[in-house]
Amino acid sequence: MTKVSSSNRRGVLARIVVGRAFLWAWLLIGLVPLVFMVFTSIKPSGIANQIPPAWIFEATLDNYASVLSSGGGKSESFGQLLLNSAIVSLGATILAIAVGVPAAYALTMRDFRARKGLSSWILSTYMFPPIVAVIPIFVFAGRLGLIDSYAVLIVPYAAFNLPIVVWILRSSILQLPYEIQEAAMVDGASTWEVLRRIIWPLLVPSVATAAVLTIVLSWNEFLFALSLTRSGAKTAPVGLQQFTGMYGTDWGNITAAATLIVAPILVLMIVLRRQMVAGLTFGAVK
Repeated sequence: MTKVSSSNRRGVLARIVVGRAFLWAWLLIGLVPLVFMVFTSIKPSGIANQIPPAWIFEATLDNYASVLSSGGGKSESFGQLLLNSAIVSLGATILAIAVGVPAAYALTMRDFRARKGLSSWILSTYMFPPIVAVIPIFVFAGRLGLIDSYAVLIVPYAAFNLPIVVWILRSSILQLPYEIQEAAMVDGASTWEVLRRIIWPLLVPSVATAAVLTIVLSWNEFLFALSLTRSGAKTAPVGLQQFTGMYGTDWGNITAAATLIVAPILVLMIVLRRQMVAGLTFGAVK
């Protein structure tokens, strides 16, 4: 028995070591494009376009200064485009959470005939291809005079991210004991008070997870921002194309701009990683 147990422990340890080695190797491979992008962004303009790429050079922040000050010589400052992306992403996230929390609560805690069918329908809308909605939204927004405004991006972003928000929160609410709500209602609390004072504090990790996913998806969205904006509400992903011209690509500026796009999301994921893990695994272990 001792030999078998020792052999089993060695086998488990070997699988753990191999698994972690594989994950670290996969992580390092995934970081190669990111490292190459950052290195290119700090190269002088004359070296950034060299093929094969130069790895020994004097680092400079001139590309970042050029991007943030003048947008690479274009009409819109890239700093303004980053601000537009932040406003649109935060607005869409706030709207999606404001609608998603009551919706998830109703689909979980309220018993009505169409509850299961409605829940499945909400999830199925996440598979709806956004490209199909571009032209109808463009026509509708044009008639309302909303083209090139923040609202024309915030509302569609919130709508397309709402299914995943509702289902993340719904899964978390299902793990909450129903007796907590009953006890509060016996004490005279209304539905709104139960949701605000009891359910909401317990959902903070799940709300953080849903909010981060919505921010990331809204921040990186390209199709709607390209089709529904001109210059006033143009976002950073659309602004990347201004560094590619008829005669070539300014690799120093475009990699600096791409780094500026990636950096806020990377910092956000690092800061909120514990809340995201807690939200995604809520109720997995009892």
